[in-house]
Amino acid sequence: MLNPQERKKIKQLMQREIIPAIGCTEPVAVSLCVAQATETLGRKPKQIEVILSSNVLKNAMGVGIPGTGMIGLPIAVALGALIGKPEYGLKVLRDLQPADVERAKQYIQDKRIKIDVEKEIEDKLYIEVRCYAGNESSVAVIRGSHTQFSYVEKNGTVLLKNKTETAEEKEEDVQLTFRKVYEYAAESPIDELDFILEAA
Repeated sequence: MLNPQERKKIKQLMQREIIPAIGCTEPVAVSLCVAQATETLGRKPKQIEVILSSNVLKNAMGVGIPGTGMIGLPIAVALGALIGKPEYGLKVLRDLQPADVERAKQYIQDKRIKIDVEKEIEDKLYIEVRCYAGNESSVAVIRGSHTQFSYVEKNGTVLLKNKTETAEEKEEDVQLTFRKVYEYAAESPIDELDFILEAA
């Protein structure tokens, strides 16, 4: 039987990791980061550079983006710049309309997007977006979790700089075993798990 402290830590871990999203979390997190960099820039970028950890790239490459009929990161990046709203979190693309998909396709065809992997990054979840328009630039970085911005900059001025915990550091909060997970699931009142239904 789990003690109250273990139950609390397991629930906190689940609430941190189970987040409502439109689509797969990796490409949507990229859209979110692009949307934040675009909002910080203050206008639609002419060029976008995306730098990802190899883990994010691997998990996002062949994933479909709901409502587009397309797969992959370029469409996620283009839509993040064109219609993304960072305040929506992982529902950043919820206002998507069919005409937006056509605009995003043109954005891709105009070769405005560059995507690279940074193999030296130790974080499993790392997304860096650099947006450019005229003489202006912006940077946004998500690190550690899909919605956690660790850095935001406009024209060289740092607007946000946080030390973020990596996913590995967060997992130290609670040492999960199969038995603990089973006990939590078997012993938890159903209303205590309502947040899972909200994310479905």
